[in-house]
Amino acid sequence: MNLLVWGKKGRMGQLIMENARNDSFWTEVIGIDVEDDPDTLPQTVDVVIDFSHPSALNPLLDFCQHHQCPLVIGTTGYDEGQLNRIQQASHHIPLVHATNMSLGMNLLFTLVEEAAAALGNDTDVEVIEAHHNRKKDAPSGSAKTIVEAIETGVGETRKKVYGRVGEMKREKGEIGIHSLRGGNIVGRHEASFIHDLESVTLTHEAYDRSVFARGALSAARFALQSQPGLYRMKDVLGLNR
Repeated sequence: MNLLVWGKKGRMGQLIMENARNDSFWTEVIGIDVEDDPDTLPQTVDVVIDFSHPSALNPLLDFCQHHQCPLVIGTTGYDEGQLNRIQQASHHIPLVHATNMSLGMNLLFTLVEEAAAALGNDTDVEVIEAHHNRKKDAPSGSAKTIVEAIETGVGETRKKVYGRVGEMKREKGEIGIHSLRGGNIVGRHEASFIHDLESVTLTHEAYDRSVFARGALSAARFALQSQPGLYRMKDVLGLNR
């Protein structure tokens, strides 16, 4: 199978291409970057993995829909309009969209939802994420997915507070969200359910970015075998119940 990596100059794009070239499943591995012209690409692309930039979404979706090519999106930082375009494109092609490609992180999303269902109405809930000092968006896409899992667990949308400055008394039911940026942190996420008498904290930490590259390649294999639709990593990893 022929793989196209959209965002070849980025750290994740390079890791995906390196891992794919060491896997005999992939016959050809090519890359494109944001400033490149998609019209110059070969017509024999079987699946695309995107780790580029939100600004590249329109040409990315146009290319994949025109060539009826399955797509895996790992880019974060999209606005609501862009998320809607992703949803619309999934009616025409198999599309895996995930804020995090690792097995452990997606297991965390499931555990957070279960913990929120059991504890979320009686505890203060705080989400903390940490990444390297080059990450552009905050909070991380995975932190936002954790918040979505919490809201699914409690069955309602909650007020979000991003950091705390000055006098800011905590309101019952709000979700605190905090971002740390420093050094070369690959990625750390935690969700805490804090009661007056005890607390529960669920944590995931990635030690090497290769875990995301391997997850993306697994998602690409899944997309190749799927019908048009919007899929998550839970679908790829069989974590949906």
